[in-house]
Amino acid sequence: MAVTELLAHKEQVLAILPEFGLSVQRLEVLANLDAPPVVTVLGKYNHGKSYLLNVLTQSTQFSVADKRETLALQRAEQEGVVWLDAPGLDADVYQVDDQHAQQALWIESDVRLVVHAIKEGELDASELELIALLEQDQTQTQRQFLMVLTQSDQVADEITLEQIESQIQQQIPQQALHVVSAARYRKGLDYHIPLFVEKSGIPELQQQINVALQQVPAARRYEYQQRLAQLQDELERQKNQCLITQAELTQRLQHEEQSFSADLSAVLEQVAVDLADVMHEPEVDHALDTDTIQDVFKITAGKLERSRLQIAYSRACIAIRSVLTQYGVASLPKDQQVGAASLSTVMVAVMGVSVKYRADLRRLFGDPAGRERLHKDFKAYFERSEARLALQAQLEQQQTQIDQRLAALEVLQLWGELVYEVQ
Repeated sequence: MAVTELLAHKEQVLAILPEFGLSVQRLEVLANLDAPPVVTVLGKYNHGKSYLLNVLTQSTQFSVADKRETLALQRAEQEGVVWLDAPGLDADVYQVDDQHAQQALWIESDVRLVVHAIKEGELDASELELIALLEQDQTQTQRQFLMVLTQSDQVADEITLEQIESQIQQQIPQQALHVVSAARYRKGLDYHIPLFVEKSGIPELQQQINVALQQVPAARRYEYQQRLAQLQDELERQKNQCLITQAELTQRLQHEEQSFSADLSAVLEQVAVDLADVMHEPEVDHALDTDTIQDVFKITAGKLERSRLQIAYSRACIAIRSVLTQYGVASLPKDQQVGAASLSTVMVAVMGVSVKYRADLRRLFGDPAGRERLHKDFKAYFERSEARLALQAQLEQQQTQIDQRLAALEVLQLWGELVYEVQ
């Protein structure tokens, strides 16, 4: 499989790391190791970019005018080198030309020539900002850039030229300055004046460009590996963060399940203790007495005993409900709710609404098997509670994110393996 075909899977990476879009585009360029090296010339409008390019390529392919014309990318290939004339630094940078400049400067280019007309004096803030970015990029990727001071023939005298050069050197002390005059070089060629050619600075610049071009293959491989490693590191970081979050959610789910089970078991055991006297079968269970019509307005032993049972049962329900409420299990899941809110509760679903007698209480609370059944029924609603389902959804989401990052890492691994094979 070709590298370019492999990079067709870039969407899996960009879906997770959209902020690395420029790096992925650059990787696509770098993956084609047989592509010719690309030299980009950039600088402000009317600082001699296009004229310098025509001299370096020994052509007239790049438009030279007294108005802003380089808003799109102009390119030419000469002797196995692609030359790009990028939009000026003072062009309409917030429109389409800024995209062209980014394409030329950061995506396609292997060597950058930053052009500044020395007659204009010191570098301004925008130029210094660009140079700082290029210095940082050169450190990270080994891509070369050269600082070219053009139009030296338009400075009044040699002393002024040296003063301006010194001022610029103080601004960017880490950079070698290449002072040139493309016009003097062209004149020297046209009129066969070797001294003009020699004094133009162009031969020295061409030599430095050739040195930089010789370093391009190694720099490309290095940059490819660095950018690939950067993407891999970020994916690993995100994957590890997802794993941490997943572990925290799993622990939280387990802890809440254990706490709910323990608290529910404790309250059911306590209810059994509290109801022990009530559940004890007396010699005569008046709760089972049947009242007659004559007893409607009387206080009978049956009424008193049934009231005693219901009060005890209500207290048991209150204790159980407090645990359910604590864990967000009071209400039924939405798909089980009915019209009346009072009936759409877990207590009603599990315990029912019928009157409870001693035999019912013993079956529910007195028998360990009964308490186990209650525990199981309440636990089922706990697992379907909104809070519980939300946590489980978060856990599933983390697993999805982990899977996506693992898949993207596999894509990057394939990118790296194939490029290494090509090398």
